[in-house]
Amino acid sequence: MYILRCAVWIVLLAIAYQDFKFRAVYWWLFVLLMAGLSALMVLESSAGSIGTNLLYNGSFLGVQLLFLTLYFSFKQKKLVNIFADYFGLGDLLFLLSITVYLSFLNYLFFYLFSLLAVILVSIGSRVLSKNSNPKIPLAGEQAILLLVFMVVDLLSSSIDLTNDWWLTAYLM
Repeated sequence: MYILRCAVWIVLLAIAYQDFKFRAVYWWLFVLLMAGLSALMVLESSAGSIGTNLLYNGSFLGVQLLFLTLYFSFKQKKLVNIFADYFGLGDLLFLLSITVYLSFLNYLFFYLFSLLAVILVSIGSRVLSKNSNPKIPLAGEQAILLLVFMVVDLLSSSIDLTNDWWLTAYLM
């Protein structure tokens, strides 16, 4: 199981490296990520959770993409393909890949926390380095954050990314 976990971490690092360096990621890395995370779910949690996570997290992601499309279409007064200028296909593939692993509340938490962290890092990066590249390596930065979350999950008995119990305990 540790070998599989390390393999997933290597894939996350490869995604981050490619996104930071080229602002593009090979599509097959996302397939490997989803397969690795699915295998971890089967070994650590339950195979039945994969479908539930995919359904709930995928639906949430679909609603988010719909709202983004409607927002930018309304703003520009024409139908907008958000993947043309606003959102990379690699970003979508990353968010789809992790739907199988994170439980619904963990997915929501990761999604919101990672977007906030990426915004803050991007603002800081632009201020400090006067970076002229307008593209943000969203999938790469989220891959690093997921790696950190997975390491914390491994080291802590009070956190479980595949189950919502630890988050609901903090919310109650």
